[in-house]
Amino acid sequence: MKSIQNRLNGAFVVITLVLCVILWLSYSWFLRQTAYDFVSASLGSEAYVLLKSVEMDDDGGWRINPQYVAPVYEQPMSGHYFQFQVGEESKWHYSRSLWDESIPLEGGKPVGDDGLRLVDKHGRPWLVRSETFTKDGRALRMLLAADVSHIEAGLSRLRWTMMAVVALFLGVMLLAQVLVVRSGLQSLVRVRGQLNRLKEGDIRQLPDADTAEVEPLVTEINYLVQSMEMRLTRSRNALGNLAHAAKTPLTVLDRQIEALAQQAPDRAGPLREQSLQLRELMERELRRARIAGAALPGQRVFLQQEVDKLLRTLRAIYRDRGLAIESDIASGSYFPGERDDLVELLGNLLDNGCKWARRRVSIRGRMDERCLELCVEDDGPGIAPQLRERLLERGARLDESRAGHGLGMSIVGEIVGQYGGRLTLDEAAGGGLRACVMLPRRAGIDLSVRPPTP
Repeated sequence: MKSIQNRLNGAFVVITLVLCVILWLSYSWFLRQTAYDFVSASLGSEAYVLLKSVEMDDDGGWRINPQYVAPVYEQPMSGHYFQFQVGEESKWHYSRSLWDESIPLEGGKPVGDDGLRLVDKHGRPWLVRSETFTKDGRALRMLLAADVSHIEAGLSRLRWTMMAVVALFLGVMLLAQVLVVRSGLQSLVRVRGQLNRLKEGDIRQLPDADTAEVEPLVTEINYLVQSMEMRLTRSRNALGNLAHAAKTPLTVLDRQIEALAQQAPDRAGPLREQSLQLRELMERELRRARIAGAALPGQRVFLQQEVDKLLRTLRAIYRDRGLAIESDIASGSYFPGERDDLVELLGNLLDNGCKWARRRVSIRGRMDERCLELCVEDDGPGIAPQLRERLLERGARLDESRAGHGLGMSIVGEIVGQYGGRLTLDEAAGGGLRACVMLPRRAGIDLSVRPPTP
């Protein structure tokens, strides 16, 4: 997934690069055209000077008066050349600088609007300008040429220099862009960190944002968290009210059934059985509905204090059996969810262990970067491997000698499932049952590939 910063930087690089290339090409064309125009103007001026030097000799022919000709035209292959023709049928006269060469009469690439042509002469670029004059009643055609290879070499060096400057400019601008964008997105980075703290339970709400663009997002997230908490609270209050309201009619029905049992026992038996099933069904569904499920943002319940409360209660309940109930909770370990769910989870696991233990029950809690792990062990008779899965079924009871409805372990399984965790039952070191629960610290962590720590 691309980040906003990468997208902005990428768009900036593409746009800036395109603009720099366009500027580079335009500037190169402008410089070349300016240089060619300068050469063309120089050739035009020299054409008038040469026109003055053309004169008729004693034999009626035409020649160049050397005193009007620049020395550069006397040096062979000097890079400045001319040739002229008087009349259509006369011969061409060439400058000494041409040596045995001649200026092409046709061809080449037109340059500008003054009849200027760019021709290739033995691999070297020549600018050729053609002028037509009238002298002594005769048409005089003059061609002037200049070797512009030194201009092309200079333009090439200039292009590469410009490319280096553009690259340096682009790098500096990209660095500035990165710094500016990073500074502008700093508020989003802070919100991301605050969201992590919210998920970890360090804070219950996001603090106010310092930018107008991010503030609506923070406000909506805080509203969503508050709304979820209020809905959960209302749901639990409604369930509590329903349970309290249902108890009185059920109690009245039970009394009527007992009264009926004295007069017609055969009729009261089925009614008593249906009343008991109704109570069990209501209790089961109310317990399931009270499970909050995946933790709300910002929730964190530290284990040690909750475990201590449960152990005090269990020691009082099973005081006559003299059980040794031990705990080993790592410092800082916490439950990433609702306190009621934690109490329900640990209460059922510990109560189940106390029911079947002979002398000892222990609870151990550990937390790492991925999950919270809770293990409850007892030294009771244990459960055969083929029967452990059945223990998690709703209402399943493998031994009728202990009181209860068989809902405890199924509720534990439902709580673990709601939080995306993992529950395993195996044999404890002393031969009893060990129940281990692994709960992810945040959503999206797969615990199926990690076995519980022994």
